[in-house]
Amino acid sequence: MTLYTIRLALIFFTLSLISCAELVKHADTIKPTAKITGTRLANISFEQVDLVFDLVVENKNPVTLKLTGLDYQLNVENQSLISGTTTKSIKIKANSTSPVQLPITLKFTDLKNLPGELWDKDIIKYQLLSKFNINLPVIGNYAIPVEYKGELPIPKIPDISITDVNVKNISFLSAELVARIAINNPNNFNMAVSDLIYQLNINQKNWGQGNIKNTINIPKKGKAIVEIPLKLNLLSAGKSAYDIVVNKKPVEYQLKGNATVNSSLKLLKKYDMPLDISGTALLR
Repeated sequence: MTLYTIRLALIFFTLSLISCAELVKHADTIKPTAKITGTRLANISFEQVDLVFDLVVENKNPVTLKLTGLDYQLNVENQSLISGTTTKSIKIKANSTSPVQLPITLKFTDLKNLPGELWDKDIIKYQLLSKFNINLPVIGNYAIPVEYKGELPIPKIPDISITDVNVKNISFLSAELVARIAINNPNNFNMAVSDLIYQLNINQKNWGQGNIKNTINIPKKGKAIVEIPLKLNLLSAGKSAYDIVVNKKPVEYQLKGNATVNSSLKLLKKYDMPLDISGTALLR
């Protein structure tokens, strides 16, 4: 290698160092920033909650940038539950702030797969870890981490059971009874049940059906009792039914139908709740 060649190589090496230094300096000035401005519930039911995170990306460059993807991970009580990547390309306008929305659906059944009995909690804490992937001029892909913490209610379907069946009046032809239905609200918010359409089977025989249109209010962590009047034709019901009523034996019941559930939560309204409940009740 000649002296000339060595000098030329040194010149190119020095120029490349200067160029790299200038590039790093330039890179610091064009890096965009991002943040989460808020989060909201788009929908909530007894099965899942739909979250929408509102984010913004600020681009101070005189050129439009390209968001190539958004990585995210949703942790619940410090445990990873949902992760994914949105691959939709979004243009971030020059010298402006561009909004980005990230919708995430959390299914409450997935909480049962995590340790710690999270399903039994009234409220869970969550953490969103997200990363914007932006294509910058010269530099290429650049990642912007963004984090957000919040809380979510975990609504639970009311617990319904028949506590007992009271015999009010009995003759050789018929019996008048009242079935007492207990509706327990396991939630930390008020609930209301209305339009209760039911069919009550006792020992696999139909003992009555009807529709309770009145609204039944159940306070948070509270209970309400609903009485269903029954009039049983003992002639058509048979000797076994007569024996059950007269001797007041425990019975196996099945309550089928549906009801409308409302709550004090803004988005949890007019939920159509199917009924298919069975158990043992006492005759009194």
